[in-house]
Amino acid sequence: MPVLVEIGGGVALILFAVRFLRKGLDRLFGQRLGRCLEQLASNRLRAFAAGLGLAVVAPSSTTMSVLSVQTVLAGQMGSREALAVMLGADIGMTAMVFLVAFRFDAFAPALLLVGIVLFQFTRPSLSRGVGQILTSLGLLFVAVGIIREGGAALAGSNDIHTLLRLAQNHPLAMALLATALAVLMQSGTATILLVMALAGSGEMQMPLTAGLAAVAGANVGIAVTTLVVGWRGVESRRLAVGNLGAKLSVALVVILCLPYAGSLLEGGSYRFELVVAEAHTAFNLVMAAVFLPLLGPVHRLACRIVPTPPVEAEETFGPRYIGDGASYGLAVALGQSMREILHASEIARGMLGDMWTGLKNNDARLIVSVEERDDRIDLLDTQIKRFLTRVIGEELDEASAAEQMRQLRYLNDLETTGDIIDKNLCELALKKIKLNVDFSADGWRELDDFYAKVAENMLISDTVFTTRDRLLAQQLLRHKDRLARYERELRDRHFARLKAGLTQTHETSAIHLDLLTHLKRINSTVSHVAYMIVQSDQ
Repeated sequence: MPVLVEIGGGVALILFAVRFLRKGLDRLFGQRLGRCLEQLASNRLRAFAAGLGLAVVAPSSTTMSVLSVQTVLAGQMGSREALAVMLGADIGMTAMVFLVAFRFDAFAPALLLVGIVLFQFTRPSLSRGVGQILTSLGLLFVAVGIIREGGAALAGSNDIHTLLRLAQNHPLAMALLATALAVLMQSGTATILLVMALAGSGEMQMPLTAGLAAVAGANVGIAVTTLVVGWRGVESRRLAVGNLGAKLSVALVVILCLPYAGSLLEGGSYRFELVVAEAHTAFNLVMAAVFLPLLGPVHRLACRIVPTPPVEAEETFGPRYIGDGASYGLAVALGQSMREILHASEIARGMLGDMWTGLKNNDARLIVSVEERDDRIDLLDTQIKRFLTRVIGEELDEASAAEQMRQLRYLNDLETTGDIIDKNLCELALKKIKLNVDFSADGWRELDDFYAKVAENMLISDTVFTTRDRLLAQQLLRHKDRLARYERELRDRHFARLKAGLTQTHETSAIHLDLLTHLKRINSTVSHVAYMIVQSDQ
């Protein structure tokens, strides 16, 4: 029992180290990984090279899977290019396995020493991110050593030898077990490291065919994880289906060839860990060599398996980019929540535009539909806040905490904007239709001009929120002040027409002035984001 506890502790340490590594990558690269991926993945070869390079510097299978799904869900990359990225990333991530195979665990104390000093005693996100990654690698090597010692202690157990014979005689069951472990641990690399560590003492004598079956199963397992993460989007589901199909095809060939591989290596001299690492690399090299040229047919097959749903069969309205967040890293989560907030902003801008169209055309039905759309903003507001609140519960650095607060504030401004359109502007538009009155020609011209300026500022505020551009933020604040002065000027013009005794002006005076008031409120509300940018730079 103490040996099993020792091995269990090593497995737990691997899980913690992999999670800590993902967070370190978030801290070090932030959302730059996603932007880099989008810029590099312009064709299949560049996408493949980008995935390979990013996986070497970010050796986390879950991070790469979620990152690929994120870019597809955001519409920044198609499922075809994303599949090329994942083919390259699968090869790049084998570097971690080779580090263990070559017994780099002797450097674990040095990695822990340097990593913890950087993580605990420095303030910049860059140095803390490097420290967190080094600490994670050190913990991984320590965990592998613990499991290796436990495997050596179990080498003389008759029960273990019985299990090993079963694994040798039933490679498919071994592959399925590895698949399940990879899904549960959310890491194919961690599963392979576990197998290598158990047999790495040289005393357990795990059959090589069992190790090769575990490699095939672990690769399939991370593809299943990608399918789970990308299930909610059609394009991301196609990516996951294509990736899973490719891995299953190669895994099936591996399982079928295991008897021949076993007979070829039988009696030979080899080191189990190194052969497993080489097999893991060979698995992904073969998959890339076969399927990179066949991306077109694979993508078309995935489109047939996951067809575009007809309009009438589309799901009810809900968030596009955020899910339960269980598999997200911090940077990915913040990127997804930003896109969802921009989704809410798009709805708010559409509401304002349609309200104005309904006001000008006396279209009561269109205005009622605008009122109903406010419920969508309220739904997104609730879901995004819940999503960000879960992320806030984790340990954050100063920059990440500031970014979360910035997103929450802008989201609140959008929710307020939706309420102003729904409860104030739409009510005024319906009142105008009910009273069957109209503005004077000058009044319409002034209101149209003021509305256009507010709509323009809403677009600018979205850009400021996305880019955090200080000069654009200052421009938005200047526009806000200019519109405040312009609103006062338009009121004075309206009062002048009242004094002149224009009938249309008298009939619509209250509606005219209230429209100016609420449009000005919207302009003021969406400009809050600029204050956050300007103040943060001071």
